[in-house]
Amino acid sequence: MLGKIAGFIDHIANAALFSLVGITIGVGQLLVSREELTVRLVVGRALVTGGLGMAAGAVLVWVPELPLIGQIGIAAALASLGTSGLERLFQRVITGKG
Repeated sequence: MLGKIAGFIDHIANAALFSLVGITIGVGQLLVSREELTVRLVVGRALVTGGLGMAAGAVLVWVPELPLIGQIGIAAALASLGTSGLERLFQRVITGKG
């Protein structure tokens, strides 16, 4: 029972780490942009990129032995691409144009 709880806590800690990577990248992108910063924009970008960073955990379905640093790299790449970048990437993959 304690082993399951410890494993669950490890998964939550990894998800929080991925989210933090995404949030940091999203806010960093805002800080170097020329957009007017509002609380709504900063919080929205943090939530979206944090979610994208957490989505990096899904790669473990295909590569279960991927080390944590690789997962963090994927989280950073997803957060850097953002939603519009991922949409374009998926469109190219689905349509076969690239």
